[in-house]
Amino acid sequence: MKKTKLKLLVLAIFFGISFNTFAQAQQISGVVYDEHNTTVPGVTVVEKGTTNGTVTNMDGKFNLKLTGKSKLLEFSFVGYKTQQVPVTNQTTYTVHLEPSVVNLDEVVAIGYGSVKKSNLTGAVNSVDHQRLEKANKVDAISALEGQSAGVVIQRTDNKPGSGGFNIRIRGASTINTNETASQGGYNPGQNPLFIVDGIAVDDISFLNPSDIERMDILKDASATAIYGSRGSSGVVLIQTKQGRKGKLRVSYNNYFGFKQAYHLPKMLNTDEYVQYLKDDVVGNHYASGDYNFTTADVVLSDYLDAEELQNIADGVNTDWVKLIRVNGYQTNHTLNLSGGNDKTVYSASMGYTKDNGTVGGENFTRYNVKADVSSDILSWLNLSVGSYMTYAIQNTGSWEAFRSAYRLKPIGRPYNADGSLRFYPLSKETQVTNPLFEPSNITKQTKYLQWLGNIAIKLTPVKNLTLTSKFSPDVKFTRYGEYRGLYSKSVSGNPSNRRAQVNNFNYLSYTWDNIINYKFKKGIHDFNITAVMSRYMENDESYYTQVRNFTTDNYLFHNLGAGLSIRDVSSGYTEQTLESYTGRINYSLNDKYLFTFTGRYDGSSILADNNKWAFFPSASFAWKMLDEGFMKNQKVLSSAKFRLSIGQTGNNGEGGGLAPLGSQSLLGSSATNLGGTSVSTAYVTGLANKDLTWEKTTEENVGFDYGFLNNRVFGSIDVYHRKTTGIIFFTPLPSVTGFSGTYNNVGESSNNGVEISLNTVNVDNGNFKWTTNFNFASNKNKIDKLYGNLDEIQFNVQGTNLINKVGEPIGSIYDYVYDGIWQSNQAAEAAKYGQKPGQVRVKDLDGDGHITPGKDRKVIGQVTPKWTGGITSSMNYKNFDFSFSVITSQGNKIWSTFYSNTVFPYDENPSRLFNAAKVNYWTPSNPTNDWYQPGNGGPYSWVSKYKDISYTKIGYITLGYTIPADILKRAHIAGLRVYTTVQNPFIFTKYGGWDPENAGRNSWGGAFMSRTYMAGINLNF
Repeated sequence: MKKTKLKLLVLAIFFGISFNTFAQAQQISGVVYDEHNTTVPGVTVVEKGTTNGTVTNMDGKFNLKLTGKSKLLEFSFVGYKTQQVPVTNQTTYTVHLEPSVVNLDEVVAIGYGSVKKSNLTGAVNSVDHQRLEKANKVDAISALEGQSAGVVIQRTDNKPGSGGFNIRIRGASTINTNETASQGGYNPGQNPLFIVDGIAVDDISFLNPSDIERMDILKDASATAIYGSRGSSGVVLIQTKQGRKGKLRVSYNNYFGFKQAYHLPKMLNTDEYVQYLKDDVVGNHYASGDYNFTTADVVLSDYLDAEELQNIADGVNTDWVKLIRVNGYQTNHTLNLSGGNDKTVYSASMGYTKDNGTVGGENFTRYNVKADVSSDILSWLNLSVGSYMTYAIQNTGSWEAFRSAYRLKPIGRPYNADGSLRFYPLSKETQVTNPLFEPSNITKQTKYLQWLGNIAIKLTPVKNLTLTSKFSPDVKFTRYGEYRGLYSKSVSGNPSNRRAQVNNFNYLSYTWDNIINYKFKKGIHDFNITAVMSRYMENDESYYTQVRNFTTDNYLFHNLGAGLSIRDVSSGYTEQTLESYTGRINYSLNDKYLFTFTGRYDGSSILADNNKWAFFPSASFAWKMLDEGFMKNQKVLSSAKFRLSIGQTGNNGEGGGLAPLGSQSLLGSSATNLGGTSVSTAYVTGLANKDLTWEKTTEENVGFDYGFLNNRVFGSIDVYHRKTTGIIFFTPLPSVTGFSGTYNNVGESSNNGVEISLNTVNVDNGNFKWTTNFNFASNKNKIDKLYGNLDEIQFNVQGTNLINKVGEPIGSIYDYVYDGIWQSNQAAEAAKYGQKPGQVRVKDLDGDGHITPGKDRKVIGQVTPKWTGGITSSMNYKNFDFSFSVITSQGNKIWSTFYSNTVFPYDENPSRLFNAAKVNYWTPSNPTNDWYQPGNGGPYSWVSKYKDISYTKIGYITLGYTIPADILKRAHIAGLRVYTTVQNPFIFTKYGGWDPENAGRNSWGGAFMSRTYMAGINLNF
């Protein structure tokens, strides 16, 4: 009986186990989607704790037979959170992956290759397409503003499509000797190198930001050394959106918005202008020593003619700034297609952008077409071809309308009695014309067609060895046309002054890279070896023609032969080449100690024959600290990596103004008179320097990447020192030599700084998620050496007195120190300095009772910020998303062209007094220290116009809603998000001018700051 019971028990257990196993060993299937409700191929699906798994196919679908050994399914994919799903009795699963806030397995571009983020040894920041798209900017550089520590972006032009940016990564290293007022301080030669899909470009305004997948910013010398001389100012690697295997994906993005000018300085109305005129007359009497003259003594008819007096009596009060303003608009349409199979992937996109400015005649139009395909033709042979084409038209409008609107008196009339435009608002005012004539009488148009192509062949002859040859041309044809019609200010009704000009620029460059890469691993040793031979060539052709005296305005600049007077014809050609040999070794010891060694040998055609070649080495080390045994039990840090690097890059002088033939003696053409006959002659234009060689920058960087609370708080800290020697500088020579000077390697400079990034997951409870990104950077720049015994060079740009002085930042502001206004009770003391009450007072630094340039001027500020920062915050609640960005720039100042134009021009002559800004100026009854008395600024009035241009602005505020997937399935739509955005909604600054970012720019050609209200959709199929 006992044996029978035992047998029954064994059978029961056996059948029970068998039944349970049968129940769990079920066949399941499912599909995986991303955050856009798009299926994701290549997702790893496993029973947690087992080796049983599969991957999703091209359509994001999977099939898996469960073993029954786990109650959880685990879904993982690079860039997304690993997700666990309980195993139930269901046989079909639908899974939605969420993007990972921090992904140490994320692949980061490092130049001629890529590496996992966890294995980075250099200072590299990345900005993905999601952060770029939230900004919804017309240009890619604007979208990058405030996103990365140590990257300072200054917009130098507010006109649509201008592409004017001053970009500094970890400060300026070289000294520009070619900077002029016409450049407005903008020197693209010191901007970083941009690499777009492996193609080197100087400017990325041609890109549609919607085409960008990610931007990787290489900052320290270890990271940039792979680009040698081309990486001396930093490198920005831009990867456009590529195809990926899976079914055809179609996305359409569109936004439309209205633009309006904002942060507008207040100007005087008619009543205020009349009072200002009276105060100016009193000020001129004060300047002559007559302190008894008051506004009651002013007779307006002594300064205003009968027409002006009648206009005042009639209540004429013209707001000229308001008259030239219009509400602009901005729109973008981007259609993208991508897909592929196991052997071939492809992508294509088309884009249209339109940006109308806030002054009539200003607009920008851009068309983009992109196509890429990559195919494994054979198991060991891959062929990829890419093409990016841009056609753009920029109309900058009149450069005079903006300035004239701020000059004209409010007592002038814009229209005649019959409603027609009046050319001169006041009969006696012939210097400033009615700006409403300008849009229809001035055409300034830039049109260009740019094509970037690349074709690459990659061979894998043996496992882990790849041989790649990539050829990448960049072709750009640009035509600038300008026409000044009969009723433009510069022509002013004189037909002989009608002017047309055409500039044609043909640009061609190519980069040919040949790359060998070999990876191998043996035990705890992991090697990745890269060798590159690269050749770069560029040439520029330019053609210029100007013709005057047209009989009609109908032709614009399209019929130069109709002009009766040829004023100028010229052309030019330059060519330069760069050849490079590069090697890099990435070595990992036990995936704990990481080493990178890089060397690049560059040869430049710009430099002297004996010094064309230079070698630029670098080395870096990283230590994954948490892999150490003594760190295993600590619970504070969830990730920790220490980084140390040193490296050297170079500059062949382009950033300092050295032209491709700048080191050579060239011949120029001229003419002379011999016996009454004009004879062509030639002359030597410059003195060659056969010893001219490379600028070299050596940089040390110490960094720490950290994470706390399971990486809900993570970021990095970097401290660096950068030293530049042999700065290529134009040094003057005695006039007896017959030459003004020559280029030499003479200067030295240094940059010291700290960069901090902090990322936090503030809340993540399923329905609600809130993340924030902070960044902070401070850089201290100084000149360590100039040439010979010289320790300073003084110069002026756009009215700002600047100095390159040993021990001070490059381009420091050097002038007298503003000390308020001389008050009436200080008349006796003011007289000791030859001044009078109401005038600008400056400090007597040496206390000798005299104001002298050599003793009483000092460095009073710098044009670059002392520190910058940014905040980006995103919140998601169910299907709603909300995000905003904050950008700040602090500690810089400049001589304000706004105040130069509006406080108080021509105040020495009350009869021709322009309008003025509404400021708190000194009068005998208003003893302020803000601004001097009109008509009585004194010998140092300009010093009061140095202004702090620090600012904090909100970059954008966005609110979006994603339509639920179950609603969209009926229409076969994978994802649909609608959103509204406000760009540049607020700015906080003490600066009272137009825009603190370009406060030093001349008002001629100026434009308003603008904010944009827009709405858009992101649609996926």
